[in-house]
Amino acid sequence: MDNLGFFISVIALIFTAYTYFKHDKKINEQSVLLNEYQLNKIKREKNEEKKAIIEANVNKVEGKRIIKVYNRGKCIARDVTVIIPDSDKFHIFNNPCPIDIRPQNGIDITLGAFNDDCPDIIEISLEWSDDFAKNNKDKQKIQLF
Repeated sequence: MDNLGFFISVIALIFTAYTYFKHDKKINEQSVLLNEYQLNKIKREKNEEKKAIIEANVNKVEGKRIIKVYNRGKCIARDVTVIIPDSDKFHIFNNPCPIDIRPQNGIDITLGAFNDDCPDIIEISLEWSDDFAKNNKDKQKIQLF
């Protein structure tokens, strides 16, 4: 009878040890995955802080079109250049590029139409440098009329 009690105690001890080590292994695997996720998240956030995100939209004011180019990123955009295709159907009144644009700020480029043949949509090219990359390029179609 003493042997039966001892045998049951040994089986319970082995089962408890097995359960503990299995659970510990699962916790360690999850910790590794969680640490990798947190490191990747921190890396992405640091990269986002180094980026300038340049976008444009159009406002219609008294027969003119004002292209608003703005930086919605977290870093200063250096040497921003807005390339508007040449056309005899509209005139660019001012284009202050190349220029630096601070985060959450922008510039205005004024266009005027010469006639009714002015295209409704044009594609502009945007070029800039920031702390993340030196030669950023983007194209954007904007609706003029």
